[in-house]
Amino acid sequence: MADRNALQGSSCVRGGMMQQLPKPILFHPLKHHLGYIRAFAQESVSLPEQELRRFLRTIGGSQLDLYTGPLSPLQLSEEVVLHLQGQDLLSPAPFRRHLTPSDYRLCTLSDGSAWALRWGVQEGRHIHLHPARYSPHTLRVKANHLKTAIAVAIATRKYNASPSLPLLNQVREAWLALPPVQEYVPTEGLGRALSLLQ
Repeated sequence: MADRNALQGSSCVRGGMMQQLPKPILFHPLKHHLGYIRAFAQESVSLPEQELRRFLRTIGGSQLDLYTGPLSPLQLSEEVVLHLQGQDLLSPAPFRRHLTPSDYRLCTLSDGSAWALRWGVQEGRHIHLHPARYSPHTLRVKANHLKTAIAVAIATRKYNASPSLPLLNQVREAWLALPPVQEYVPTEGLGRALSLLQ
């Protein structure tokens, strides 16, 4: 749980470096931010496999929305904070009332991307950001495809190897506890996730 909180809360873990996100923002960049994921894959080559497995587990197993736009996690967070401050909705009670009755609200940022604002359950971080479904600069992907793509991107650097089906299945089994795949189509599903990180 501590790793999940670190990723979602005040910091973005990048190869041992910490990037602070402003309170009260709660955001999981390893799950929702392609630029962050690419940097994580490049900078995580020296991490022990046990630590890599722990980080990759935080992505979960369902479908998710992945932001592919130009704004960094810090820029996204700052824009949301400014948006809510302008409406006097930054503190917990007004923000909670703002979410009723649907439990979320949408916020459009400077690049045209839309973000779902939800109630965050981490202490001091009550504004939970998610890329909005079907928003500009957003792709819908399966979590296991994304985890596999991240693992392959790290493994190719770690082992100085080219992406291949045997390497893909090796990291699926060893790092992700997922079954092997027989094949994949480069333009769909798993293949598309792999291409995002190559």
